[in-house]
Order: sequence, then structure tokens, then C-alpha cells
Amino acid sequence: MSGPKFGLREAQTHDHLLDSKQPWDELDSFFEPYLADRPLQPSDRVAKNLATFAKTAGGREILEWIMDITLRAPLRVTGSSLEETALRAATKQGINGPAEAILNAIEHGETLLNQGKGK
Repeated sequence: MSGPKFGLREAQTHDHLLDSKQPWDELDSFFEPYLADRPLQPSDRVAKNLATFAKTAGGREILEWIMDITLRAPLRVTGSSLEETALRAATKQGINGPAEAILNAIEHGETLLNQGKGK
């Protein structure tokens, strides 16, 4: 009867992991808080394109529709239980997120265009 066969060791040895120049230092960095300098912001180029798009008649009409189905949609969060109410509120918050990101990007793009960087 033969026992289980193990493959070659693919993990690093214990001594290698304890070396201070190895991944433990990088692992500690994963536990540091992430502070976004521009939360939910696209690149400057995308922000400028959105700001320019918002100034056109067709672009404005599309953005108004997006706001109608997100931020301006009625808030119906009353559920039959506390949990259902919380879930509905979280769902509405999730629906509003992209619209808020678009508005923030347009505002940032307008700032860049007004600074003369849009040319």
C-alpha cells in the first residue's frame, strides 16, 4: 500500500520568510489604511471629456436621464423589517454611487478645463 505523494515544495521555507528583506515587510503594508486622494475619480483625461460632454445638448440630455434614474429616483426604503429597510437603503446608496462619481468627475474636469489644461 502506498501513501500519498506530495509534490515539490512550492512555498518558501520558514527561514526565508523570516528574513527581514522578504515579503513580511510588504505584508505589513497591506494592513495600512488606504487613503484615496481622489475617491471615485477617473483620469484627468476622462474627467475633461465628461465635462466637455456635459456642455453639449445631447450630453446634457443623457446626463439628466442618468440623474433621473439614480439620484432623483424616489427613495423607497421602508421595509417590513429593520433588515429589509437597511437592505433597501444600501441598494439605493449603491444606485446613487455611479451618479455621484460622474458628477464629481464633471466638476473635476471643469476645474481642469478652466485652468487652461484642457487644451
